[in-house]
Amino acid sequence: MPLTGALLSIIKYYINSIGIVGNMRFISAKGEYAIMAMLALSLHSGERPLQVKSIAQKKAIPLRFLEQVMSVLKKKGLVESVRGPHGGYRLSRAPDQICFGEVLQAVEGPFIVEDLPVTRSGGAKVENQVIQEVWSEISTSLNTHLNAISFEDLCNRKREKEEKEVLMFHI
Repeated sequence: MPLTGALLSIIKYYINSIGIVGNMRFISAKGEYAIMAMLALSLHSGERPLQVKSIAQKKAIPLRFLEQVMSVLKKKGLVESVRGPHGGYRLSRAPDQICFGEVLQAVEGPFIVEDLPVTRSGGAKVENQVIQEVWSEISTSLNTHLNAISFEDLCNRKREKEEKEVLMFHI
């Protein structure tokens, strides 16, 4: 179905209103840092806990900001803290039991607004319904994809890339 000018302007309005811009980026620094921290913890799963300071330094994340992110992840049950001189954080479950989408939703909230408001331009009811259906489809697809990727998958991808880099270096 070709998009009418009114339908295009409605879509642009919704995209602007929920913070999606140019390159379709809608994950904040908080979300990125949460993913980076969870990956670091996943790579050290089964070992002693990692200190926030160590993760912050290795990943170039502001310490105070990472502390706030870790607090949210702890409240959501994704990590647990260990006290003491060798304390820090560790995953609350195995990396294959924690998915990418779960972490993003813990710190970002829902990915896409399901109940979009009526446009300022007073768009047609049918056009609003069409857009609502499309956003619902996008939301479902995005959630399905992000929840299919575990942190074990991310660890494996990282290891594969590191192995390829080593092989490329020796050629």
